[in-house]
This record gives sequence, structure tokens and C-alpha cells, in this order.
Amino acid sequence: MKTHALSTRSRRLAAVASAAALLTLTACGSDGDKAAGDGAKSSPSAPKVIEATNGKITVPADVKRIVTVSYATGALLDLGVQPVGTSTLDENNPVELLPAQKDAAAKIEPIGSGIEINIEKVASLKPDLIIVEGATAFDWGVKKLEGIAPTLYFGVDKPVDLLTAQEKIATAVGRDAEFKKLKGDYEAKAAKIKADYAGKLNTVKWSFASSYGGGEFLVDTSSSWVGRVLKDAGATFSTASADGTEHEVTYSTEKLDVLADADIILIPKLAATGEVPADTKDLDRQPSWQNLKAVKAGKVVPVTYATTDRYGTSIDVLSQLETVLKGL
Repeated sequence: MKTHALSTRSRRLAAVASAAALLTLTACGSDGDKAAGDGAKSSPSAPKVIEATNGKITVPADVKRIVTVSYATGALLDLGVQPVGTSTLDENNPVELLPAQKDAAAKIEPIGSGIEINIEKVASLKPDLIIVEGATAFDWGVKKLEGIAPTLYFGVDKPVDLLTAQEKIATAVGRDAEFKKLKGDYEAKAAKIKADYAGKLNTVKWSFASSYGGGEFLVDTSSSWVGRVLKDAGATFSTASADGTEHEVTYSTEKLDVLADADIILIPKLAATGEVPADTKDLDRQPSWQNLKAVKAGKVVPVTYATTDRYGTSIDVLSQLETVLKGL
């Protein structure tokens, strides 16, 4: 058994970076000056000092032109703020957007994909703030970005770091009230589910499994993305998911029986395509998978936003969990 500190999306970024043989930011030539689109419309404010991974950063008052990298895009869209530039939004490097956010996202200028950021393109957008929110395992080229505009870098080591970052991002762009409402809506919905379905939540054991092939599969724990949401809703975890010391644990497919006591097994479904990833779907071919209690009972449930990185998608995950509970 092996444990991994990288997030699921971080591994996806690693695969993209490896294929391109690049682990640093690139300064590609831009393809002309396109309209940058509308910037953030935050309320007037004084300059703020935000403590980020790269130190205490002074954010200018009333920022309007924001460039975002990785998770930061969804964090801003949740708050009603539209960046002028962002990492490419596609199935190879997805930012998990809510349906209502897709039209706004389509108007944002692409600045690159993954950690391959076009520095000249970023500069051409004349941002007054750059926000990077991504796994600490990668070099996001923060120093280069700082040469263009004040840059907030929020390094992510574990899923809960994403929520902390979203709160700081809200403060930076003058959207504290919007963040407070978003967090409050999440907490209220979790509390209602916990109260309404207490009996089922106390007797049904949950787990979450996925795979990237190679004869291995992953089990998310109570400190993972969806695990955190399940915990807030009062769920009971299977043995394999109960210990949240690591947010995910990797096993050989020969060890699929670690999921034997799970009554419900959640698996990922991509927001961009609506499909279960092929490697996870292939677990169904394993005889030991077919012997699991949850599989026999038809309680393997695909979940969108399996790497929920902010309160907006976490609220959606709560709605999906409630649908499952209603059907028990």
C-alpha cells in the first residue's frame, strides 16, 4: 500500500506536464491583442495585505483586471468575479465549473494550460492582480508573474487548503459578503441533511474509489474533497475511508476487498463530459470488484465534482448526496 500527497487533479497536471516535457512556465509569443473582456467588479476598497504562500502581498484597491491560474478561476467565479485571463478550460486540464458559470468562463482569455503559462499573454492583459492556486508540487513560475503584477500564490497540499484560499481570495477582491453567504449556504445545507437523514447516515457506510490504471486504485478518506463534504453532512465512513491522516490511499487492485464493508461506493464523473473516467470504469472488470457488497447492491454512484475545490461545487455535491440518501 502506498500513500500519495498529490491531489487527483495534480496528478492529471503532472501527466500533461510530462507529455510536454516541461515543468516550468513558458513565454510563448502571443497571437495578437484580443479584447480582454470585462474584469472583476468588486466594490471600492482600500489596499489590503493578504498572507499567501509567497508572503504578505499588498493587493491594490478596487482590483478590476485579474488573471487566474488553476483552482483560482472557480474560486473567483463562485464569488461573481470574472477574470480577464485564465488557464485553459478543457477536458485535458479541467476547471470544474458549475453549469451557470460556463457562459462566463467562455469569455475569459486563455493564458495557457496547466503550468505552461504564456507570460507574454498574461502581460498583454494588463492585470492589476494575478492569483495562482495550485499544488505545491509544481513550479508555477510565481517570480515571473510577480514581475507583471502583484501575485497571490496559494499553495495546496491538502483539500482543505482550497477552502482557506477561497476565503483569502474573497477578501483580496472585496467579496467578503459573497463568501460569507456562500459558506453559510453550504453549512446550512449540510446541517439540514445531517438532521433530515440522521438514521440513514448513522447506519450506512460510505467510501470513494477511483483509478488511474496501472493495476492500482485509490480510496479517498474523510479528509478528501468529497470526504470532507460527507463528514460535514454526518456520514459514516467505511473502514478504508475512516482514517483521514492521508486524504487518499493507493492500493493494488488485488486489494479491492478493503472496500468490503462499504454500503455505498462513490466514483468520479467528469463535469466536462458527464462520463466516468475510463480507468475507474475498468474496475468493473475485476472479479473482486464484482464481489463487493455495494456493487452487488447496485450502490456504486458516480459523483460530479469529485475533487470539489470550493464552496460552490461543494454545495452541488451535497445536493448529489441528498439524492442518494432519498433513494435508500
